[in-house]
Amino acid sequence: MSMFRLLLAPVALLTVGGWLFASPVHAETVLRLCTGSPGKTYIRVGETLAEMAPQLTAGGLRIEVLPSGGSLDNMSRALAGECDGFIAQGDAIDFYTSQINTGAAGKFRVMGELYKELTLLVCRRGSGVDDLDELDDGTLAAGNMGSGSLATFLNLQQLEPGEYGDIKVFPANGFEGAMAVINGEADCMMDVIAPQSDLIQTLNDNSNTGPLLYFAEIDNDDLEDYEVDGKQVYSLVTFDDETYSELSTTGDPEILAISAVLVLTQEYAQANPTAVSAVSMLMLMGLKDIESVAYGESRPFKD
Repeated sequence: MSMFRLLLAPVALLTVGGWLFASPVHAETVLRLCTGSPGKTYIRVGETLAEMAPQLTAGGLRIEVLPSGGSLDNMSRALAGECDGFIAQGDAIDFYTSQINTGAAGKFRVMGELYKELTLLVCRRGSGVDDLDELDDGTLAAGNMGSGSLATFLNLQQLEPGEYGDIKVFPANGFEGAMAVINGEADCMMDVIAPQSDLIQTLNDNSNTGPLLYFAEIDNDDLEDYEVDGKQVYSLVTFDDETYSELSTTGDPEILAISAVLVLTQEYAQANPTAVSAVSMLMLMGLKDIESVAYGESRPFKD
């Protein structure tokens, strides 16, 4: 393109953080984004991205937010052509491509981290469980197939069979999993979830659940050695549980943190390079808005 034509190319002006940016105007590209269950954080983060996209990408990207069953379901939907990208747990992608569908290896492009999720372990009072490895041959409510929570636990069993291999799985999490714990069908529930969670707040505030449940730990240092493509997947953090007065115990629990990432299919990324650039800009400029959805007013955990 000549300098004269470049100067005449249409641009849009947008203001971000007090700075004025000039961005070329492109024809609108649609990104169908698979997220998660209604009311959960993945879909709320997806909706936040969709709201910010018109301004931060100068009208170049429109995001359609699609509900789904979670991380593993998102990958199956993406391969089936139902969505162009998705939100997922970092460990779920490796689990899916190595254990569920090896043909999917190389078909996803991870754009980057949106925020960190916490692997919260909630147990029934009187169970005597202080840490996940104390469940022995007990039962853990860890989600249905398609959920990232189940993928995480199955991955932990493979990484540490001596610690977690004998734990039985009850196929539920969320409110259903919590009720399974209260009713004695499971000893504990594990849910990979954003710190700012309506689920945890509701369990804490409800008189039928809060006094019967408490937070336990997952403090296995060996899990921090697990890497995918040379990048650390799990990190141990200290969760400030005082916000949840009924569920809190003496001392903040140490738990696993996992990156929630935004992913595009390679097919979509290769066909839409301008959309790849727009998504990158959206994630960079929208970081504070995304974290406010996931964390609330402040990050409730320490590295």
